[in-house]
Amino acid sequence: MDWVLLDGDRRAVAGCFAALCAGVMWTLIAAGVLAVGPSSSVASLFGSGLTSGVITLLTIALSINQLVLSRVFGSVNVLVDRLNGSRELRQTVESIAGVPSSPNDPADFLSLIATTLTDRADGVIAAGDGVDWDPPEAFTSALRDIAAYGDDLDENIESNTDLNSILGVILGTEYAQNMTATRYLRNEYAASIPEEISEKLKAIEELLESIAVVRQFYKTIAIQEDLATLSRLLVYSGVTALAAAVTVTLVYRTNSVTIPAEALPVLVSVAIGLIVAPLALFVAYILRAATVARQTVSVGPFIPPQ
Repeated sequence: MDWVLLDGDRRAVAGCFAALCAGVMWTLIAAGVLAVGPSSSVASLFGSGLTSGVITLLTIALSINQLVLSRVFGSVNVLVDRLNGSRELRQTVESIAGVPSSPNDPADFLSLIATTLTDRADGVIAAGDGVDWDPPEAFTSALRDIAAYGDDLDENIESNTDLNSILGVILGTEYAQNMTATRYLRNEYAASIPEEISEKLKAIEELLESIAVVRQFYKTIAIQEDLATLSRLLVYSGVTALAAAVTVTLVYRTNSVTIPAEALPVLVSVAIGLIVAPLALFVAYILRAATVARQTVSVGPFIPPQ
C-alpha cells in the first residue's frame, strides 16, 4: 500500500492502473459482457463522452500549472523573506553542528541535523558523568531515545535522494515526541541541572525544531515538483488520449468498421488504456500529495489523531 500511496514512481503507479483498466475491458469484451461490434455504441461513447472527459483533464492541467506558478512567483520583499528564512535555518544548524557551512543537498543537510542531534544527545549523557550531578534514569533514557532517533534518520538517508524519499524518512511523529521530551527534561530538572547540560538540551531542542521546519519546507518543494510534473504529463497523455478517442471514432461507420471486426476488442481495450492514462496520472500524483499533506499537517509538537 505504501508503494501506491507514497514510495512508488507515480508513472509506474499510473501505468499499472491504466493497464488494469485495459485488462478489465479486454476481459469483459472477451466474456461477451460488453459489445464492441460495428453496430455497437462505441463510436458515440468515444466521440462525445470520453473526448469531453479528456478535454476536462487538459483544463485541470492548466489550472495545476497556474497554481504552481502562483507559488514560485512573488515580489522582491516576499522572495527576500524566503531567502532570509532559509539562511536563518542553515545558520542555526551550522552553529550547533560547529561547521563553517551546511550542505546544499537536502538529504545531506538532513543528515547533518541527524548526526549532530545524536552527537549532542550522547554529549549530554557523557557530560552528566563528568559533572557533580547524578542524572536520573528517566533523564538518561530519554536522551538515549533521542540519540537513537538521530541514528535512525541518518541510516535511512542517502545523498542525492529525491525529496519524496527523504520525506518518507521523517513523516513519523518521533520528532514531536522528542521535542516534548526535551522540553520536559529542561523544565523538570531546571532547579538541579548544571548550566552546561541545560545549554546542550537547548541545542537539542533547536535541532528538533529544525527537523520540524525542514519537514514542512521539503514537503512544499516536493509537492510543487510533483504538481509541475503532473501538469506536463497530463498534457502529453491528454493529447495522446484525444488522438486515441478520435481514431476509434473514425474507425466506426454506420453499421460497419474500417478494420477487421476481430481486431476491435484489441483496439478498444488499448484505446481505453490510453484514455484512462491522464486520469490515472492525476490520481497517482494526488494520492501522494494528499498522503504527504496528511502526515505532515502539524508543524510543532502537536500530534493529530490518526
